[in-house]
Amino acid sequence: MNRRLNKILALASGDTGLKIFSVLFAVGLWLFVNAGQKPTEKSITVPVEVRNMPADLMMGNPGPGQVEIRVAGPPALLSTLDPDYLKVVLDLDGAHPGTSTFRLSPGFFNPPRGVRIARISPAVINLKLETRGERVLPVTVRLGSKPPPGYKIVRADAAPDSVKVQGPASAVNRMASIETLPVDLEGTKGQVTREVRLSSSDEALTFTPEKVAVTVVLEEETIEREFSRLDVRARNVSGKYTINPKQAYLKVSGPKRIMDELKLGPDQVYLDLKGLAPGAHSVALTFNLPREIKVVEQKPDRFRVTISGRGA
Repeated sequence: MNRRLNKILALASGDTGLKIFSVLFAVGLWLFVNAGQKPTEKSITVPVEVRNMPADLMMGNPGPGQVEIRVAGPPALLSTLDPDYLKVVLDLDGAHPGTSTFRLSPGFFNPPRGVRIARISPAVINLKLETRGERVLPVTVRLGSKPPPGYKIVRADAAPDSVKVQGPASAVNRMASIETLPVDLEGTKGQVTREVRLSSSDEALTFTPEKVAVTVVLEEETIEREFSRLDVRARNVSGKYTINPKQAYLKVSGPKRIMDELKLGPDQVYLDLKGLAPGAHSVALTFNLPREIKVVEQKPDRFRVTISGRGA
């Protein structure tokens, strides 16, 4: 008897005995903690992972990225559950275009011993699989605001002017072009170049490249105005004179911001008689206009001026 007891004590004091004791102690502790706990339930959101997607297919709908499950078991176990450990894996090996239906059951999950899957939501996952499409489409620049007052757009283009589009064939084949995100022109004058992302409401579509350089060129809006009965007067003359005809017709053009406020009078349009002797002369109009204003049309081209007495 003493010999057997000595053997047991020697075994317990060795490395093997310590290992066996540690295992038994851990199991006993687990049983002690969980045996006295009343089972409870808890909701957990677990991720969904798609594997083995055929190279020529892609999902036409995003599908649920997560599944909510309700698990039942001891509270101590439930508190340590890792959602990634319980993730749903959908295997698409050998799938074809169309709808692949997965009916989820507890067998999709791998809960630890003592934990039960009580409910799954959604219990059915439908994945719409489509043939992968690819096209090269032109880029259309979308403007987010109007040009500043008095300016107009003369050019708006993108570089590159076309991009590669990939996605579900049904969506790709419906497209005629790709729009950029809106380009804001507020406060812009002259030329501006900005890097802009391409826009799409379909998350399944991808673009190569994803951004383009948009160049917008603005210039001042030019308008024309007519002055049909403009009185013509002379300057730099001291004697008497007559002018024939006494009125002129003018058509001028220039930036709208200036043309809207433009007024023509004897200080802007006149006959310069400086240095002319008494007698009859053919004189052209002299203009004192802003440099942006151009005379488009004038009638008559010249005026007959008769000076009586000594000129200035």
